[in-house]
Amino acid sequence: MDDAVRHRAAAGLASAGVGWVSELRGSGSPGIVCAYVSSGSEPGTGALLEALGDAGHLIFVPVCEPGHQLSWAQWSPGVTMARSTLAPVLEPTGPRLPFAALGAVDGILLPALAVDTSGVRLGQGGGYYDRFLATLASPAEGGVRAVPTAAVVHEREVFPPGVLPHDDLDRPVDWVLTPSGWNRAGSPDL
Repeated sequence: MDDAVRHRAAAGLASAGVGWVSELRGSGSPGIVCAYVSSGSEPGTGALLEALGDAGHLIFVPVCEPGHQLSWAQWSPGVTMARSTLAPVLEPTGPRLPFAALGAVDGILLPALAVDTSGVRLGQGGGYYDRFLATLASPAEGGVRAVPTAAVVHEREVFPPGVLPHDDLDRPVDWVLTPSGWNRAGSPDL
């Protein structure tokens, strides 16, 4: 992918992410968003994180903990980052907080290698996010998820239902977010 295409994709993802959070919140003051710092071939989240911050939202990104658990640290432009000792990701070096300590989180943006239109998310296989999502209520299990989730992928990483491998431990997402926009999982527009 050349630089111009990468830049357009990053700008599109930033716009889509801010739009998604605005749809979740409705009108009103900024809120709290959990996101992640992209790496490798993932859609670049740098511009997305900056756009969410520019919109006034508090942003928290995951920190890998032993036992495949996640804690969260606040992200802002220029925050000191270090490579995780447990996973191939960058993490803020600031205070680590449990999810419950973050307050009323408006939405969680999740990395994915692929997602299908029903919300099945294919992660990198570490299990950090599936374990984390299992702690939230699941609409598929008759609950109402307290915090909406969105898999962030390139358009070419969105597949029809039934194509991606999954098992009982995999937790579906509520939304799919790409550089061209966002849609609710299960939507005919996806």
